This record gives sequence, structure tokens and C-alpha cells, in this order.
Amino acid sequence: MPIQFTDVNKSYMSGEVPVHALKDVSFHIPDESIVVILGPSGSGKSTLMNVAGGIDQPDTGRIEINKHHLDVLNTRQLTDFRRRFAGFIFQQYNLIPTLTVKENVEVGRELSDHPLAMDDILEKVGMLDKQDKFPYQLSGGEQQRTAIARAVIKNPAFLLCDEPTGALDEATGKQILALLKYVNEQHKTTVMIITHNIGIGDMAHKVLKMKSGEIIETLEHAEPLDPKRVSWT
Repeated sequence: MPIQFTDVNKSYMSGEVPVHALKDVSFHIPDESIVVILGPSGSGKSTLMNVAGGIDQPDTGRIEINKHHLDVLNTRQLTDFRRRFAGFIFQQYNLIPTLTVKENVEVGRELSDHPLAMDDILEKVGMLDKQDKFPYQLSGGEQQRTAIARAVIKNPAFLLCDEPTGALDEATGKQILALLKYVNEQHKTTVMIITHNIGIGDMAHKVLKMKSGEIIETLEHAEPLDPKRVSWT
């Protein structure tokens, strides 16, 4: 799914003070790519993900994703876009406490017309043996892996990941990165990863570095690094 941002701006009010979260942001992501967005807290990474995923709309500028112009869609059309094309991994796990691991993942599966196999995804995130447990019985890392499985099983054309390895140790984090790479290669999914971890950028086709709402540097990797070999910081 190709992505094109053109002069995108987004502001929020913090009390009576405007916060310019995105300032004239422009970039292009080719179809079937992995892109990593790097930057400190408050740099605009999560805002960029929200407008790219149709959760929010820009104040000005154009966002075209696979010929869909998100900047002009209404609320109903944005909801339809998210359901049909996008998958989300948030920092907050947003698991349903009364459902088991398998049932939480099933929620994502039911949103798709062409979902992936349940046992295969649970095995890849290391949760197959915990599929009957409830969220309160899981560690933070296990809840994160469940949330990742819920997003991936949908088999989205566009997968947006906000700090997907933030609650994970190095070994498990690299396992999840390998899963994201697998989804990208085998299912032709465009993957956007928001992270503080600079090393993760080495596995991406393109890296966008942000500061104060602006893209200050763009890097491209002709041969992205295997996730198992990324440095962990």
C-alpha cells in the first residue's frame, strides 16, 4: 500500500496553547515497504501514525494511501478505511478483560474478510500455550504479544505499530520484529513502526527521523538488516 503525505499539518490545543504536532510533513512510502519513524517523545510520531491510519485528520495537506485521499474522507468513510485496510498495534494494549487471549485475537479476525490462521499467529507470537488465559493472568509483555496477534491476524494491507517492542525483552522483541518482517514479505503488507529504538531502523526500507513535528532526516536501506541482527537499545 503506497503512502504519500504532502505538506501535512496538525495542531492540538493544550489548554489555551496551540501545539503544532506536524509541520509541513511530506514523504513517500513505496508499496510493500517497512518504514520506521524515529524521534524523541513529543516529536509528532504518534500524531503521524494517527493521521496515516485515519484515526485523525490533518488540519491542512494531503494524505493519499493506495488512491484513498484520507484528508477529505468523512467519519464514516474513515471508519470503513480502517476496517478494510488498516491494522493497529498501540502502546496501550486495549485488550478486553473478560475475553481470553484467543477470544481477544478473534476480535481482530472477525474484522477481516481474509484473516490469517489463528494457531499460526498465536504460535509466532509465543502465545499458543496461553490462549485460554485472561489478560489479568498475563505479564505486560504477554499482553503486548496478544495485542500484536490481534492486529496481525486481520491480514491488513497497512499495519501501524506504535512502540510494538516497548514492553518486551530483547529476545521477544526481535521475535516480534521478525513476525512484522514476515508479514511484510509474505503478505505484501506495508508496515509503519513508531519507535525510540534507533537500532530497529536498520531493518526498514526507509527511516524517517522526526523532531518537533518535522521530518529532519530520511534514510533508505537497499538491503535492510535481518531483525535478529538489529542492535537493541
